[in-house]
Amino acid sequence: MLYVAFAAWYFHFSGWVVLTWIVAGVSVTTAGVVEATRTTLPSTTDKKFLKTLEDWLRGQSEIMILIRYSREAGNKSFEFFTSFAALRDRLARLKAGTNVIAFRKRQLPLRGLVDDEFIEKCMRLIPVGSEFLVLETDPRMATQQWMYHHKAGESHDGLQQVLEGLRGRLVAVGEYPPWQKCSPEIISAYVPHEDGSVKVGAY
Repeated sequence: MLYVAFAAWYFHFSGWVVLTWIVAGVSVTTAGVVEATRTTLPSTTDKKFLKTLEDWLRGQSEIMILIRYSREAGNKSFEFFTSFAALRDRLARLKAGTNVIAFRKRQLPLRGLVDDEFIEKCMRLIPVGSEFLVLETDPRMATQQWMYHHKAGESHDGLQQVLEGLRGRLVAVGEYPPWQKCSPEIISAYVPHEDGSVKVGAY
């Protein structure tokens, strides 16, 4: 439509005709973008999304999800689930615009109480230069998973420093989950608004 308007201008059609075609073109383009957004953004209530999570948990003991909260200054949480019912309940409690990323492959596989042996194991198994994530999983420190603290970094010195500060606590450690990758084993969806629309939030 915009190209038609340009042609009209080029061949000296009247100004109001050109303006009308330009406005119409912009409206059609905008409507197309909005419609594409509504139809392409996956929702956490989609049957396909929920069925995938249910199938994963039916075939393995746990999955991890990354929750990115909209308009909360970059706040996020990493949470493990062994029950689909518990996961579905958690999704239902999230605010509209929240982004949920689920990982089928086991994440943060180094689990245990932080002591000398555990620190040495982490230093040995996490590759030098890779980004790491340390997630506290100690129920004595928080009553809910989304309240667990986590820290990330990119050096072994940083990893050791983080672990030293968590001695005596339960943690899960590993390479930072590849949340930006798109694959059949990493799926993402957004919590819909009350009217059913699905929109990307501000993270």
